[in-house]
Amino acid sequence: MILKGTNRIILFGGNRALLSFALNAKNNHIETIIFTDEYRLDSLINEKGTLRDNFEHEGIPYIETDTLSKSIVAKYVDKSTIGLSICTFWIFKRDIIELFSGRLLNYHGARLPAERGAGAYTWKILSQSRIGGLTIHKVEEGLDTGDIVICREFCFPTTCRIPIDFMNHNEHVEKELFDEFIAAVIEGKEIKTIPQLHGYSRYWPLLNTPLNGYINWEWSFRDIELFINAFDDPNKGASTFCGNIRVHFKKCFSDASDGEFHPFQAGIIYRISREGVFVAAKGGCLFVKDIFDEDGNRINNKIKIGSRVYTPYSYLENAKMAKIIYNSKGLKTE
Repeated sequence: MILKGTNRIILFGGNRALLSFALNAKNNHIETIIFTDEYRLDSLINEKGTLRDNFEHEGIPYIETDTLSKSIVAKYVDKSTIGLSICTFWIFKRDIIELFSGRLLNYHGARLPAERGAGAYTWKILSQSRIGGLTIHKVEEGLDTGDIVICREFCFPTTCRIPIDFMNHNEHVEKELFDEFIAAVIEGKEIKTIPQLHGYSRYWPLLNTPLNGYINWEWSFRDIELFINAFDDPNKGASTFCGNIRVHFKKCFSDASDGEFHPFQAGIIYRISREGVFVAAKGGCLFVKDIFDEDGNRINNKIKIGSRVYTPYSYLENAKMAKIIYNSKGLKTE
């Protein structure tokens, strides 16, 4: 892939990574055009606020659109243009892909082909994998199948327990990857792309915490701990019911020192302390520091000792059956 002569980068999507890339490009005097949508713009991404707030604070222009078509994009594309998708829900059709003549790329915050799809940090926690990776690859009509342009592989430290930990650690490696790519653009390098080994691919679908994150109390205490951690910050938290109230668990730690509880004891709150709540589970206990209601209020002080948390089977079935789809307005299916 030849980068020589590139003087414009079109970015598609929007999150912390896209903002980081846009600021890097701006500092290096590379013309940048951003296509994004209402959902991405109104998403909270850091202490400064939403993506829209950050764009306005940094003086970064953007084009807000619900749909993406060749007619919208074509007037910004010539032989000196590279397209880069960073966290977008748009599916690029063949006419847009061909418009860029092999220079439409995608940033994937995980390893390829081993971690195709979405929800990388949640799936990584569930599978207990600490091998991390970041990839920029060519866009094809297949999902995350294009040749690799540039990549990084590394190990996450054991201090990474919940998604926000993985995200924060990733940012340092991400900056290095973006620096290398932008330097290659400025120098006009020719990059030898690497075909993906499709026989080693694994694909994991998009997740939504309120729909998929229901706790199954028939699992072992270790598996439940992983599940609660996997849907922790910046997500709303894995959920279950206490009486008729839906509650969300965060900051969970498993322990076997209180005994191996019978499956019938699973879900019973048997001890409450100032630091958190102790819940029996199959094979051991779960210490949960934070319990929230649907409005995000911490309600540890409202939980009664001896009560039981549970999740009806219908919710567990729906959690597995739910197909998560987002568009420019947010979640498409409830």
